[in-house]
Amino acid sequence: MTSDDIFRVIDQIARTSSKNDKQALVSANIGDPEFKRVLVAALDPLTTYGMAKRPVLEGITIYTPGRQFDAPTWQILDDLAARRLTGNNAIDTVRGEMAALTVESAELFWRIIAKDLRAGFSESTVNKAAKGTIREFPYMRCSLPKDAKMDEWGIETNGAISQEKADGMFLNVTHETGGLVSLTTRQGTPFPLDAMPALVAEIQARLKPDTQTHSEMLVLIDGKVAPREISNGILNSIAQGGTFEANQQPLLKVWDQIPLAAVVPKGKHTVPYRDRLADLFKQLHAVPGTSICAIDTRIVKSISEAFAHYREYIADGKEGTILKRMTAIWRDGTSKEQVKLKLEVDVDLKVVAIVPGRAGTKNEGRAGSLTCVTSCGQLKTDVTVKDEKMRDEVDANPNDWIERVITVRANSIMTPSASSDLHSLFLPRMVEACYRLDKTEPDSLERVRDQFNAAVKAA
Repeated sequence: MTSDDIFRVIDQIARTSSKNDKQALVSANIGDPEFKRVLVAALDPLTTYGMAKRPVLEGITIYTPGRQFDAPTWQILDDLAARRLTGNNAIDTVRGEMAALTVESAELFWRIIAKDLRAGFSESTVNKAAKGTIREFPYMRCSLPKDAKMDEWGIETNGAISQEKADGMFLNVTHETGGLVSLTTRQGTPFPLDAMPALVAEIQARLKPDTQTHSEMLVLIDGKVAPREISNGILNSIAQGGTFEANQQPLLKVWDQIPLAAVVPKGKHTVPYRDRLADLFKQLHAVPGTSICAIDTRIVKSISEAFAHYREYIADGKEGTILKRMTAIWRDGTSKEQVKLKLEVDVDLKVVAIVPGRAGTKNEGRAGSLTCVTSCGQLKTDVTVKDEKMRDEVDANPNDWIERVITVRANSIMTPSASSDLHSLFLPRMVEACYRLDKTEPDSLERVRDQFNAAVKAA
């Protein structure tokens, strides 16, 4: 396939709404080596190109009819990925290449750099078509209470482990034999270590080699854990090459550790969780430090005790807790031996504005989110458009959505901050891809608070 051909297939997949049909189209084309090469370049989580903003082509000569991808095109991508091309040199090179390619190939080239094919499928779709094409990274997810058979855990007799659900950035901490350390996100993206040499040294000194430790990274400011919105903002800046201020320090809250041999797709480690946790605690107690600590942990003897622990965190403005079976093994995938206790409340808000999608993303020039407020105006939050069908409807008739009431699901209320004197919601999302026809008055901030308080008491 030529790069134009590949773009047309990608575009066809994007215009296909059915997941099964998308899968079929990927499977039908995965045998073409150039198509496969494009998918790997765009979707491999460990490959990034260091450019977030699309270069402007105005004022540069556009070649007609343009050419397809060739060896120099792929060399540019390799140089970007290796950071041999950076800064203005990278921008100028990418601009020149986009001007030299055909319109379709230039769009495909940018989508690879942006790591977004804008086609509605992921690496799992590709790997179903051709196993192992895209690197995937093991991760053990929680179940919801309704999906776990907690009555079989013997909590009253054996107890269960209740832990804080931290509000930071999930990171896998890999400590290889020989001292090599790496931090990676859930999707396998490397987190830069240059800004945190003291943390790297502490990992080497306190965590067993040949292991992967699972953690949440937060930020200490003047020795105190920063609120999640501030902490995550700092960490996002670090991920993009920033540095910590003198009064800031990374903090890893850890809760599990497995041997590197188990860190493979569909891998498992059968040592019971209580023993894995005890060994991790032992490592931390053996060598003192300030950048790594164990997640807050409590042994509970009943479901009511577990929810009492959960309510303590909710009342403190935190996300909630994770409840784990004592004998739980570690496995790649969803575990029914660890349960996420999490507060969710539905509230009704009024739409007051439509926010365009960010430049350089697949929703650029289209509706990205809806700005919503309470009746009193004291709470304001942006809620992402739910799906493509709704996005089409909003784009076609934006004024029809203004002043409409929609139902928004969220996990907590966020108090005013230095950047805003209004309240907001944590993790707001639309319940349905439509506005309410039966209601014209949104909830007030007081009413939203009452609903969250009632949910906490009922938990």
